[in-house]
Amino acid sequence: MCGRFALVTEKRVLELLFEIELMEEITSRYNIAPSEMLLALRCSPHSGQKELIRLQWGLVPSWAKNKFTGGGLINIRAETAAVKFSSAFQRRRVLIPASGFYEWRKEGKSKQPYYIYRQDSRPFAFGGLYESGRRELKRPQNCAIITTAANSLIASIHHRMPLIIPEELYPLWLDPGTPTAELQKMLLPYPAEKMDVYPVSKLVNNPAFDHPDCLRKE
Repeated sequence: MCGRFALVTEKRVLELLFEIELMEEITSRYNIAPSEMLLALRCSPHSGQKELIRLQWGLVPSWAKNKFTGGGLINIRAETAAVKFSSAFQRRRVLIPASGFYEWRKEGKSKQPYYIYRQDSRPFAFGGLYESGRRELKRPQNCAIITTAANSLIASIHHRMPLIIPEELYPLWLDPGTPTAELQKMLLPYPAEKMDVYPVSKLVNNPAFDHPDCLRKE
């Protein structure tokens, strides 16, 4: 799964990564948690152009009943995304920028958090789906991160990991015209040899703690 991540970067770096000019400054975040607003890149349904928007992390499916009152789905399994969330999978895909994510492993009587990131320390993007806001539920536009089976680096910590889209596939992922068969080829674990991991402070366990110390090596 993916229940917490960080985005520590500069505006210019994201502009180069997504090949887009950003109109607002980027604030580094060290502990982004479910229900919070996060940055996401999509292909605008109106203009067809790439745009960076803010979405609430917690997806309420378009087919959910109006009485849906939970916090929304933070993760969607890659194995079932195209079937259970067919409309969003076909037309409402996003890229969610990150510099790394956290996962927890049970060690003794407690759980040790780990920070997982690209070996070259460059930011990357999760593949996600989004839904329009629901007035009756007083919800803004919202999203979930797709997850896959863990690669060999992460498997000893957790059996799932977020879907990371390779940079060269960004245009295909965002294009609403990309065939489902081509999209499903992208639903793979990111190569273990391109990633690294280290244990971090348990301060990250508190979702309200958003500070550089979240990334401190233990």
